[in-house]
Amino acid sequence: MTSPTLKVIEVFLAEPDREFYGLELRAATGLANGTLYKRLMDLEAYGWLESRWEYPDADERAGRPPRRYYRLTREGAVQAREKAEGAARARARGGLRARLGTQGA
Repeated sequence: MTSPTLKVIEVFLAEPDREFYGLELRAATGLANGTLYKRLMDLEAYGWLESRWEYPDADERAGRPPRRYYRLTREGAVQAREKAEGAARARARGGLRARLGTQGA
């Protein structure tokens, strides 16, 4: 799993029942639009995310564009947790290897 994809799923896992729109995700992950939206499209294609469009009401401020909201699917939440836990274990193993390597030098 790539680091950008992991950043995206970690945001969703922090609040698994919440919907997020692109600008919120961009702020939370620090990813550029092209990177973020590619990950969102991929995760939706895998069935991990579902999305819906929200169009502003006439009462809302003029000119606000529609927002696309994303949410984890039930299966996506299960898969995302497994992948995030696996990535965390891999990082921990890598850190341990690095510490052991420097101690033996």
